[in-house]
Amino acid sequence: MPVNKSQRGREAPSRLPAASEHSTPPIIKKRARSLRPFIVMLFISLLLAWIPIAFAAVAVLDFELNDLTMAESDRATQYSENAPNAPEIARTATLAPLLREALNTQYDFTITPVPTALYAEADQGFGYLFSHPNAAASLGNSMNAEWVVVSRLHKPSFLFAYLITHVIHVPTGKPLPEIIVEIKGQQQKLNQRGVNALARQINEAINTVTQQQKVKK
Repeated sequence: MPVNKSQRGREAPSRLPAASEHSTPPIIKKRARSLRPFIVMLFISLLLAWIPIAFAAVAVLDFELNDLTMAESDRATQYSENAPNAPEIARTATLAPLLREALNTQYDFTITPVPTALYAEADQGFGYLFSHPNAAASLGNSMNAEWVVVSRLHKPSFLFAYLITHVIHVPTGKPLPEIIVEIKGQQQKLNQRGVNALARQINEAINTVTQQQKVKK
């Protein structure tokens, strides 16, 4: 039966299936699949890079005071019961707790407690652990710590002082480069600011070594 012109006008033109218009070319799908293992490995590498720092065990020893503002004849008595610089000794005693808190709360380090008996056994006098990284590492090993932080409050003037820190890697017994932070004045808020700066530099130093060790592996 012949089809009239009006019927021809109403016929819809033939088209390809709609799905074919938006389908992804096979070569792009293949490349996407080939990238998946790389993306997974990258994610795992980033995760492993974070874990050792977050859970590194650090033992922070009490700060020693090296007060050069005292007369040389009085320095031997600076830790005696009636020390002439008792306020400075009290100030020094607050620094280690502040540093432990900063390392733990700001940088997620696990702080290893330092038993008094072990510390007394390892310390053979003023400046001994500060000057003998192997002895400090041995103390850290007895506490199952990965790092030991040995610090000194060096006070050459009434106007300023220095926080001087040695960070020792317990497995190797090697100290990292010395860290020095200046504190001007004696107000508690300045102590906290100096300790925060010290904690930041300790974190950066340990992080650098950890990343270097991973590259070698």
